[in-house]
Amino acid sequence: MNNDAPPQVWPSIFAAERRVLDHQLKLHRWARSDPDRRFADVFNLICDRATLLVAWERVSGNQGARTAGVDAVTRYHVEERLGVIPFLEELRSSLRDGTFQALPVKQAVIPKKNGKVRYLGIPTLRDRVAQMALKLVLEPIFEADFYPSSYGYRPGRRAQDAIAEIHHLTSRPSNYEWVIEGDIKACFDNVDHHVLMDLVAERIKDRKVLRLVSAFLRAGVVELHGGLAETLTVTPQGGVASPLLANIYLSVLDRHFARIWDEEMSPAWRRQHRRRRGLPNFRMVRYADDFVVLVHGTREDAEAIKTEIGMLLADRLKMTLSEEKTHITHIDDGFVFLGFHIQAKTRGDGRRVVLTIPSKPALASVMHKIKKLTERGTTLLSLEAVLRTVNPVLRGWAAYFRYGASKKTFSYLGHYAWWRMILWIRRKHPRLTWKKLRRLFFGADCITEGGIVLYSPAKMRVERYRYRGAQISTPYNIDEVNPDGARFRRTSHDDAAFVGQVSEYLA
Repeated sequence: MNNDAPPQVWPSIFAAERRVLDHQLKLHRWARSDPDRRFADVFNLICDRATLLVAWERVSGNQGARTAGVDAVTRYHVEERLGVIPFLEELRSSLRDGTFQALPVKQAVIPKKNGKVRYLGIPTLRDRVAQMALKLVLEPIFEADFYPSSYGYRPGRRAQDAIAEIHHLTSRPSNYEWVIEGDIKACFDNVDHHVLMDLVAERIKDRKVLRLVSAFLRAGVVELHGGLAETLTVTPQGGVASPLLANIYLSVLDRHFARIWDEEMSPAWRRQHRRRRGLPNFRMVRYADDFVVLVHGTREDAEAIKTEIGMLLADRLKMTLSEEKTHITHIDDGFVFLGFHIQAKTRGDGRRVVLTIPSKPALASVMHKIKKLTERGTTLLSLEAVLRTVNPVLRGWAAYFRYGASKKTFSYLGHYAWWRMILWIRRKHPRLTWKKLRRLFFGADCITEGGIVLYSPAKMRVERYRYRGAQISTPYNIDEVNPDGARFRRTSHDDAAFVGQVSEYLA
């Protein structure tokens, strides 16, 4: 079918959004209705003007649009010098005539908590738009194949859904006791391109699309010292399409455990029958490359499943399970996943409950960030400016951890932030008395200036996150579910943008 707009006519962003969503709904419906279907003519959708315009809006609206790749082109350069439409028209022409070539990504370094560093690859703005267009077309197709146990970097899903499923399975009546904390050694540095391309080709038959995916994978990396390195077994972190490709790759794990769950452990009476026979029941919960396997059985059963995971990773994905970081833990001892410390405890009335509490490393991380924002060098700023930087951190962190037993932690964090701000004010105004400081900066038990009040995390309402299971509303399944229904409603967050950043950082 012909999906192009009339020659040289670019739609409005509103019309483009509706057009792209219409394409996505059709692709998702076709993929869902026929699990064996391979799509042969989707490259035209990538080159469609509406797709490229929506891709530009999403890339340019991202904070990373201000960061240039190896060609030194930023959003400002495109908007003020080149012009958005000429820029997109040139990109579209290069895609259609086959002259498009992905440029190497620029290497960037982010320090990790353990003292090591994580290497990111920053594509050029032009490549980011092309990757976003690719993602807009491929994501609704592969979303039909992804499994409910996968939560990372998928539309409509978030880290709290993964925590909610773990809480659901470890609580009564399921009572899964043993936890395998999985860690894949250098996951994104050991993605086998041949395996990944075979997985993409299970759904995509269009050779132009496959060549475009391969071009992004093999673009290379300009390292910090200036050398050019090949990316033969790497999915560069930082690319727009990288999370989708990583999910496609790691869905082999999901498929393995989902097949066993569907064939041997469903419905519930089969799990009960296995328990009576002394056989283990187990289920995996994955968020990107972090995953846990919950086991109802013995430690020996968990050890056997861990060995099975290692063999599966080596045989199918050419990856290695880290023996040092992969642990088997009992739920009574607790474990940390996505920033939450999850542990079963017995209450005073004898009832056993599973608590999800902000972990000590997550609390230490946000306290360190507050300390950096209120250090001695920031006294050149006004109190209002400092409050504008501290408040989003406190509000976003509290919004992320509000779905757990977090009230005491929020009070502790609020107390810490209060005294950090008091210390900051004393440093900025060393000659003022306490009486003058209280009159200038302290309101009714709050620190304020210019109408900005220091946010107190203790004011965040704490509640249990609703476990939504497999029935989660996404932009692509709105014709299947009722978004207003109790099980399908979209969960909202305060300061959603920062919550997303916190989710990615903790994962």
